[in-house]
Amino acid sequence: MNLRELGERIQTAREEKKLSQEQLANAIGCSQSALSNYEKGKRRIYLSLLEKLSEILDKPLNYFVENFEEANDDLPLANLDSNLVLRIINNIYSLDQEQIKEVDLYIQYLLWKKDRG
Repeated sequence: MNLRELGERIQTAREEKKLSQEQLANAIGCSQSALSNYEKGKRRIYLSLLEKLSEILDKPLNYFVENFEEANDDLPLANLDSNLVLRIINNIYSLDQEQIKEVDLYIQYLLWKKDRG
């Protein structure tokens, strides 16, 4: 799934709940034009907003992110476990700023180590 397919899922779920773009945008705290861009796959959406959509549209989070991969051949996202990625992202929200910096440094180290072969 890519951003366009994610947008289609958002639109389908919204229409199933019989909500207009404006109603849903107000409920999740964004503009109608931003929601339109999410639905068209023209704009990336943050996990926190997907969580709100999941709650409001009565869909599990996996409905939106299952088999998600960016349409970028340079990133091997198709091979990632989406539940693991979501767990990592959610855990990052519970860290303080210094801990997040440490996570970033460790990621940079892993990338450096990978490049060295």
